[in-house]
Amino acid sequence: MGKIKNQRKRLHDQIKEQQHVQPGQSNKAGKDRRRVVEDMFVDEKLSKKILAQARKQGEDLQKEIDGVKPKAKQTVPKQFNLGGASHADSDSDDEEANKHLFDNFSSLEKTVMEINDEDEEDLRKFMNPNPKQRRTLADIICEKLAEKKTAMSEMMSEVHIEEDIDETVREHFIKIGEVLSHYRSGKLPKGFKAIPSFPNWQQLLELTKPENWTAASVYAGTRIFVSNLPKYQFKDFCSLVLLPRIRDDILEYKRLNFHLFQALHKGIYKPGDFYEGIVLPLCEAGDCTLREATIVAGVVSQTSIPVGYSAAALILISNMDYNGANSIFMRAILNKKYSLPLKAIDAVVEHFVRFMDVNEKMPVLWHQCLLTLAQRYKNDLTKQQKSQILKLLTLHEHHEITPEIRREITQSKRCRGDPEIEDDDIAAN
Repeated sequence: MGKIKNQRKRLHDQIKEQQHVQPGQSNKAGKDRRRVVEDMFVDEKLSKKILAQARKQGEDLQKEIDGVKPKAKQTVPKQFNLGGASHADSDSDDEEANKHLFDNFSSLEKTVMEINDEDEEDLRKFMNPNPKQRRTLADIICEKLAEKKTAMSEMMSEVHIEEDIDETVREHFIKIGEVLSHYRSGKLPKGFKAIPSFPNWQQLLELTKPENWTAASVYAGTRIFVSNLPKYQFKDFCSLVLLPRIRDDILEYKRLNFHLFQALHKGIYKPGDFYEGIVLPLCEAGDCTLREATIVAGVVSQTSIPVGYSAAALILISNMDYNGANSIFMRAILNKKYSLPLKAIDAVVEHFVRFMDVNEKMPVLWHQCLLTLAQRYKNDLTKQQKSQILKLLTLHEHHEITPEIRREITQSKRCRGDPEIEDDDIAAN
């Protein structure tokens, strides 16, 4: 008689008896990960307490610095919506606008990819040999605090300025920074959206370590700060966060991340702050590369900007020391075909006339900018200015561009100051 074999149990019976199948760790790991994420987003009640505490400290600091009475209780603007996600949480704006923006990005990227080492070397000859040293966000904020403390100490030597932030508030914004260092899309921390409402927003921003933000975080932050910071303060965000990040990205990858490109376009929502926080610092730095200037000037060219802001920027750039990048930004503004104030046109002409005393060979960018001036504003030049430009062409010549400039100047029939012939006068004769 054969041996009786033990019948193999079915799988569902084994699972029930837990004889062969052991519980895995994936469920626990998933819960742990969710718990970490939930810890990053403090519950709503506690978050409001922390934000209220941070706001009070900021107002106290501002009161001691400015020497004024305490302000009335400040409420958080409705845009922040501390109870949930705000408009800034949206991954994208209008689809059609995004498509147009991506087309602009693709076109600009092709232009940047065509830049070669020879072009960059030509521009590098005109860079400042001793450019300004780049400072970190912490350096700039500490410097501003020191300036305020010094100014107050001269007026009121006994005033005590408390700049320390409560430890609970500090930890809260440090955690926000950790979230932003990994953020890709979706909901943003409530405290981050509330930062622009605080008088000491720069200190709170420093705690989040913007240098560690992802490109998506920079874009999200730009959307929040450009919409909610008081007038003339967005330029500080541009110079502290947006500009350094853009320059680092271009330096490392030889191109610009699309999220950062979106941030630049969003920044022009406040054109005055954009010029003061992005364009003018780039021109003043003395070490702006051809790629940096091409990308930022490309954004200026693609965007509608009121003439007043562009004219003011054009005058300031025209009066700066020449470093090559100036020509790119000036040409971008001139090509927008504004009806520029005569003061702005005169400033550009004077910019070129100063090169009569320069013996060095000028780059192609310089000649291109002069050609754009002649093409767009030849009828707004005086006879004296046209004579100066023609004389300049004999000193600085380009075999292809100079003949075009000379043709534009000599064939223009009108000059500024010439009497205009009205249609009625022609009919009368």
